[in-house]
Amino acid sequence: MIICSLPRCGATKYCLDLQEKTGVEFVGELHPIHIGDTRKQTQHETHFQPNYSMENFVDILQNLDKYIVLLNQNSFLLLPQCDSIIIRKNMKNAYRSFANFLIKMYPKMKGSMIIHHLKIMRYDEIVIKAYIEKYSPKVILYEEYYGDLKTNTPLLDSHICHNIIQKEIESYSEKV
Repeated sequence: MIICSLPRCGATKYCLDLQEKTGVEFVGELHPIHIGDTRKQTQHETHFQPNYSMENFVDILQNLDKYIVLLNQNSFLLLPQCDSIIIRKNMKNAYRSFANFLIKMYPKMKGSMIIHHLKIMRYDEIVIKAYIEKYSPKVILYEEYYGDLKTNTPLLDSHICHNIIQKEIESYSEKV
């Protein structure tokens, strides 16, 4: 099963729940950054992300149909093959959460790099929403699956570039 998403839309937890419900193994967020890297395991709320070897990573790529696989970076590439898409109704909360998470993962990251990552996520969001509008795939909305939980961003709120980052996020129209 391929689950397409964007960062900070609850897809890791959703996939863990799906694994429990179906018995199909969830192999985590399939991205090369997780080859030999354990940062997501230690920093993410779920503490879940397998540490892939290169051999394991390419085996999963070859056998996507045997696993639950999460794509939340460049996920638009597999939208036609995905089983569902999970996004937020309020994407600004996802952007705030992602900025906060970037600061948590990379404490010395400059504001300009945070904004760069937010813009990449925004481009992905635009494509995903256009795909949803045109093809009507199965979409799971974060707020309907989890409830409308408060998005806490203490690291972003105290970041030296907080105002610039918030201004960038506020410039993103909910309508794409």
